[in-house]
Amino acid sequence: MAQGGKRPNSGPNRSMSPYGEKTSVIRVPASIKSDVLVYLDAFKKKAASAHDITLGIPQALPNPPALARPIYSGNVSAGQSRFPSPAQDYEQKFLDLNDRYITNPPATFFFQVKGDSMIGAGIYDGSTVIVDRAVKPKSSSIIIADVDGEWMVKRLYKRGNVVKLLSENPEHAPIVLAEGQELVIFGVVMYVIHQPK
Repeated sequence: MAQGGKRPNSGPNRSMSPYGEKTSVIRVPASIKSDVLVYLDAFKKKAASAHDITLGIPQALPNPPALARPIYSGNVSAGQSRFPSPAQDYEQKFLDLNDRYITNPPATFFFQVKGDSMIGAGIYDGSTVIVDRAVKPKSSSIIIADVDGEWMVKRLYKRGNVVKLLSENPEHAPIVLAEGQELVIFGVVMYVIHQPK
């Protein structure tokens, strides 16, 4: 009986390589190792871009144009406390929404929400969510996920091998990932934009 070697039907069914294809082990001179890693890094980004194209997601601009608007330098009270006239400090400062809400421009995307399953988290029908793909999702993060081809915004729950996608509305039951279902986490919701009600 043959010993060792690859066993039939063993290992993952698809490549787990960051390059999106099978890889091989090679030896390179230590003096050029850093150069080779930089060269390979470009292939990683290319593979990631190809993955985005597969998902139908347009690429984000690496350097979006600035859109600075005047901002009142003081605070606006939502209660009944006294505060100076807004005219006192108005237009003393400017705010670029990219600086305030976007940490990583190439990894940031906007999604428009449809439905009421996340109203408990302040995400309403018609809200726009700002999503950062560079942020590592953790249990309790609000994420944009692709479950078997359906895009959704949910709160991620991970305990051991149990993965659920939770809604913030009691009328929507949790989605428990069953064996064979494919979950792709696109990114983490960082901010929500919506009109005041």
